[in-house]
Amino acid sequence: MVLKTAKKAAIILKTKGARGFLAQFLRYLASHIENARNPLTWLFPNVMSSSGTKLGNIGALDQIGAVIARPITDETNPVTHVGQGQIPSRIIFDKVAVVVHIFYPEVAENIFQHLKNIPVPFGLFVTTDTEDKRRSLDRAISASGLHPIEVEIRVVPNRGRDVAPKYIAFKDVYERYPAFIHLHSKQSLHAAGAYATWRDYLLGNLIGSKAIATDNLTLLSSENVGAVYPEHADFIKNVINWGYDFPIAKELVAKIGLKLDVYGTLEFPSGSMYWGRSDAIRPLLDLNLDYADFPEEAGQIDGTLAHAIERTLLLFIEKSGHTWKRITAEEPKSSRVDRDERGFSPLISSESQFPGITQVTHRETLRLTVTPTCEERERLNLLVPTISPAHIFGGIDTALKIFLEIAGAAPNSDIRVIVTESQVDRDGDDFVLPEVLKSFDVQKLGHEKRGHRVVVDATDRLYEPLELSERDIFVATAWWTAVNAYRLQDFQKAFFGNAARVIYIIQDFEPGFYGWSTKYALADATYRRDDDTVAIFNSEELATYMEKYYHHQKKAVIPYRPNAKIDASLNSDAVREKIILFYSRPSAVRNCFEAGIDGLHLWRRRNPTQAAAWKIYCIGEAFEKHRAGHLYNITITGKMPLADYADLLSRASVGLSLMISPHPSYPPLEMAYAGIRTITNSYECKNLSERSDLIISIDSVTPEEIAEAIEAQVNIAEQQMVGRQSAIKNPIRDLKTGIPHFEALDVMAMVNKPAPSIERLRHSDLSVEFGLVDTPPRR
Repeated sequence: MVLKTAKKAAIILKTKGARGFLAQFLRYLASHIENARNPLTWLFPNVMSSSGTKLGNIGALDQIGAVIARPITDETNPVTHVGQGQIPSRIIFDKVAVVVHIFYPEVAENIFQHLKNIPVPFGLFVTTDTEDKRRSLDRAISASGLHPIEVEIRVVPNRGRDVAPKYIAFKDVYERYPAFIHLHSKQSLHAAGAYATWRDYLLGNLIGSKAIATDNLTLLSSENVGAVYPEHADFIKNVINWGYDFPIAKELVAKIGLKLDVYGTLEFPSGSMYWGRSDAIRPLLDLNLDYADFPEEAGQIDGTLAHAIERTLLLFIEKSGHTWKRITAEEPKSSRVDRDERGFSPLISSESQFPGITQVTHRETLRLTVTPTCEERERLNLLVPTISPAHIFGGIDTALKIFLEIAGAAPNSDIRVIVTESQVDRDGDDFVLPEVLKSFDVQKLGHEKRGHRVVVDATDRLYEPLELSERDIFVATAWWTAVNAYRLQDFQKAFFGNAARVIYIIQDFEPGFYGWSTKYALADATYRRDDDTVAIFNSEELATYMEKYYHHQKKAVIPYRPNAKIDASLNSDAVREKIILFYSRPSAVRNCFEAGIDGLHLWRRRNPTQAAAWKIYCIGEAFEKHRAGHLYNITITGKMPLADYADLLSRASVGLSLMISPHPSYPPLEMAYAGIRTITNSYECKNLSERSDLIISIDSVTPEEIAEAIEAQVNIAEQQMVGRQSAIKNPIRDLKTGIPHFEALDVMAMVNKPAPSIERLRHSDLSVEFGLVDTPPRR
C-alpha cells in the first residue's frame, strides 16, 4: 500500500508540479470530508467510504455474487429534517393522489389512519390481488372515517409486488393529480422480523403527523423537486447495494438514454414509499410497462424488474428534469447539520466524480461536475483556459471578442465566463481582469450566485460542482474546453432532455499540436459532434482544411479584419527602418522558434556586413537570451502593449512569422497589413501569398529556406523601403469558401436553444409570482 501510494504521489508530482502537489496535499489535510469528496479517493481506491464500502471494491461481486454499490454519503444532498417547525408552509398542490398497494389487508387500518394527516384533499387509489381482499378493503375504508375526493379499488395480478401496480394500474390517475404519495402494506417477511418496524418507520417519516406531512408537501412544492422520501432506516443503510439487479437496471435505464455505471452513486427510496410529482415519473410511465414484463410471484427477494425500478427510480425522476430530497422526522443530532446550501448533486453523471487516468495525466481535460438548477433565464457561457492579461494571446483574445459579440446579440441573456486552467489573478484584494471583463463579478465554484455578468474560477473543479440549467448555452475555444463543453451538453440532455448546440470557436487544427497520441485523439473527437455543434472557423484557410476532413452543417467563418486598436495606432508618417520582426514563441512548437532562430543566424553568417546594420525584434513571448544562440542585435520584447506593437509595425521593414498549421495566425497578416515584407510558410490549404503581395510563403520550413527568403526580402527592403515612408493599411484579401461569414445573430439562430419547460414553469415558484397558476393556499 505504501509503495502504491508513493507511485501515485509521484504521478501527481510529475503531472502537476511541486506547487500543484503541495496544494492538493494541503487541501486533503484540510478537507474533513467524506471519501466521495476526498481528493485521494480517486488516487487511492482502497480508502473506505462512509458506509464502510472500500471504493476499490465498487462494481466487484461480493461473496454471494451481488454487485457492490457506491452508496450515498451524508455530505451528498443532506437529509432535511421535517416536522420540527422549521420549514415555512407553502403547498402549491390543491389535491394529491394516495396510491397504495395492499397485499396484507390486516395492516390497512394503520395506513388509513396515517392518511388523516395529509393537509390537502386527496383521492384514494388502492390495488390488491384478490376480490376477497378488495371487499375487505372497501369495508375498511368505509369504517376509517376518511373523506377522500374519490375512492377506487382495483384488483391486479400478483406480479411486480407493490411496484407494478403503482405504475401500471393507476397510470391514468397521474394525468388528473399533480402530486401523489406511494404507500404499501410492507411486511418484508424474508427478513424474519428484522425489518418489522420498516413500514412504521416509512409511514412515520412521510405522514406521521400533520406537521410532517405538511413539511413534506412543502418540500415537494419547492422549485423543481420531483420526489421527497425518508432516508434509509438505520438497519438498512449498511446493506444498500445493487444486489442482483444491476444488469436489469442497466437495460431499464438504457430505454431512456442513460448508461448505468457502478461508479455512479446508488440512491433510492428504500421501501418504495415516497411523495412525488406526477410529471417527475413521466419517463417511467412512458415505458408503458405491462404486468407480463414482471416475473410471476415466487417469493423473490432480489433480481427482478420491480427491484430494478426501485433502485433506478431517482434516475427516472432526474431524467424528467427534477431533483429529489431525502428527509427524516427524527430530531437533528448535534453532529448533523442540514447543508442544503451546497447545491443538489445528481445521480446522473455522479460517476464522473472519479476522473480516469486520462484526466489525471492530461489535467486540462479534468471534468466539471454539476449541480442542476431550475433557471428559466438564458445564459451564455464561455469556457476559457485563462483570463490572465499576461497570458492572453490571439486565441483567447479572439474568443473573448467573439463571445461578447454573441452576447451582444442576446441582450437579455446572462453571461458567465468559466476559467478552467489558470486561477484568476489577484492584486491584493482585487481581481486582475482584462479590460473587457472589468465589470464582471468573480466567483468560485461551490459559491456561485446567479448574476448578469459573472466570472467563475473553475480551477478547483475536483471538489466543487458548476451550476447548470436547461437554458445554458456553451461556447468553447481550445479543444480541452470543448471536451468539457460537450460533457456539460451531454448532462443537459440526460437531465433536461435537450440542450443547445455548443458554439465551438475553432482557431486551429489542434490535434496537430501533438503527435499521434491520446491528446490527438481527444482533440480530434471534438470535431466529430456535428449535430451538437455550431462551428465558427477563425480563418478561411482553416475553414477550407476543416471542411476537407470534417462535416459541420451549422458553421460560419470569421474573415480577417485588422485589430481595431492596432489599426488606430499605426503611424502613416513613420519612416521604415532596418528592423526585422520575428514572431517568436518558444512555448508554441508550431511557431517553429528554433528553425526561425537558425534561419536568422544563417542569414547573418552569409551576410555579416549587411546583417550588422539590421536590428531583430523578437516579439510575442519572452525568453532567455541564450536561447537565441549567437544571434546578436536582438531585442526580446515578449508580449507588448498593442500601441508599442503598432509602432514597431509602422517602422519595421521585414517580418518573419511561421506557423505549421492550416491556420494563418494573425501576425503575418498584421505585418503585411502594416506594409512589412512578410515571410511565412504554406501548409496544405494555406498559401498566404494569395492574401497579399507583401507575403512570401515558403514551402519548406528549414533554416536554409528561411535564410534565403530573409536575404531576398532584406535586399528589396533596402532598395524600396528603408529610410522612406511606405504604405500602411494595405488590403488583406478575403478568400472564397462558400461558408457564410460570422454574424452573431445568425449564430444564435443556429444553436437550437431549448425553450423553457412550460410544465416545469407551471410548478415553480415563479409560476405563482407571474400568475401562471392560481396562488396556492398557505397552510
